Amino acid sequence: MIAPDLISDLIPPLHVEDSGEHALMMMQEFNVSQLPVLEGSKYVGLITMDEIINLKHLSQPLKSFQLPVRKPFVLNKAHIFDIMKAALDFNVRVVPVVDDQSEYLGLISAESCLRAFAVLNSVKDTGAIIELEIPVSDYSLSEVARIVEDNDANILCFYTNIRQEDSMMQLTLKVNTTEVSAMIASFERFDYEVKDIYNDVDNTEELKDRYDSFMRYLNV
Repeated sequence: MIAPDLISDLIPPLHVEDSGEHALMMMQEFNVSQLPVLEGSKYVGLITMDEIINLKHLSQPLKSFQLPVRKPFVLNKAHIFDIMKAALDFNVRVVPVVDDQSEYLGLISAESCLRAFAVLNSVKDTGAIIELEIPVSDYSLSEVARIVEDNDANILCFYTNIRQEDSMMQLTLKVNTTEVSAMIASFERFDYEVKDIYNDVDNTEELKDRYDSFMRYLNV
């Protein structure tokens, strides 16, 4: 998924001619604490509710104040991982999208990213989640895939993380079955340490219920 797939058309940007009062009203109306500011169609920066509240004369246009120097954004071809990285790096809940000429294209909210990330990670698909560890020097993606496939299953999503202090590779994978006892035995036979397994059918249904509840909450 790339930036244009995630842009929300529901949240409009601010303009340098807008007053502080108007900016606060827009943030309250759309339940956000940050909004992009445009000059014409060019992206200027991201302004926060706290920055607006601290202005002395809210009736004056934003251009009469020192506009924010923070300028988080992603280009229109950015992948969802790049978008999430920008949100984390700048500690923001909205990420503006621009083209190569800094023309503003739209806004991606944290909620949009969460929805897309849930789809990307097969949250609603039934299957077991397995957490493994193995020394980095022994790690092989092809071997992990072969073990899963030799047990008549497929990997739905897969994550790795290197624990720097002891050079251990931490693996989290979701497979398309909840019957994983033979698969676990295979991993252990190849010296993978099985840290945890989440494959109880009731837990899977509970996870789906939580996902559905979370999506309903975002739609409120």
